[in-house]
Parts: sequence; structure tokens; C-alpha cells
Amino acid sequence: MGRVRLNLERASWRGEGGPADVAVAAGGPAGGPSLHLAAEEVQLLQRRADILGAADRALVLMYLEKGSCFSEIARVAGLNEANVARRIHKLVGRLLDGQYITCVRHRAVLGKLNLAIAKDRLIEGLSVRHIAAKRRTTVYRVRRGLRQIRLFLDGRLKTEDD
Repeated sequence: MGRVRLNLERASWRGEGGPADVAVAAGGPAGGPSLHLAAEEVQLLQRRADILGAADRALVLMYLEKGSCFSEIARVAGLNEANVARRIHKLVGRLLDGQYITCVRHRAVLGKLNLAIAKDRLIEGLSVRHIAAKRRTTVYRVRRGLRQIRLFLDGRLKTEDD
């Protein structure tokens, strides 16, 4: 992840299409595979991109705002084109489904640790073991938090509004 961020920062310094030079494009990149997003979805993704880490945010913004195709992004990031395409598709899907946003809106019910676990799982797609290591807690605590998050998202965990 550090190598990707460094390559993206270098590209933005040289003006090669990093997040620093932004030109809004409502469609997908010209000449490359497209996610077929509506203009409203593109605007929603641009607003929600702040949730992502720096490297993932740069990838998504290069795709959405700059209109770069996967091969250009892969060249700048120093990654494989297929990896970039898969990563962008997964990030866009996770940002559009809105599950994490629902958790953020009801953060008082879930608590600080469960909200962090929700972000790690629902946005970053980390495994239970990676979340436990990142949050310096046990696998069992992460599983319990994920179970509470799932109950909440399914509507079986009550909020103050209920």
C-alpha cells in the first residue's frame, strides 16, 4: 500500500493524473472499461471517497474525476491493470451499498470499536484476523462486533429511535 501511495503522490507532483489535478467527468473513462454509473452515483462516490484511505481514495478519484482508464491508473500506481480494476470495482460497490454510512449514522448504538470494525470490514474488506491485529483485540471480540453490526443492519438490534 505504501508503494502505491508513493507512486500516486509522485504522479500528482508531475501532473500525470493524481488526485491533485481534478477535472470532473460524470461518465466512465473514455476508451476503457466503465462501471456504468449515473451522474448521481458519481457525485455520491465523490462525497463518500473521504472515508477511504489515501491510496484507495486516489485510485477512485483518478477513475471518477480524472476519467483515467484502468491501464493509465495501473501505470501510475505501479500495479497490474487487473488488480486496479478489481480494486476500484470493489471499492465502488462498498461505497454505494451504504451499510457503513448506516453504521456511522447510529454510532451511539454500535460504539467506537464496533464502528472501527465496521469500517475495516465494510469499506476496506479486511479479514477478521487482520481487523483483530489492526485494532489490537481478539478475534473473538471482532466476531462479536461483526455479529452486532449484522444484527443492527438487519434491523434486529434496536436503536434509541425504536
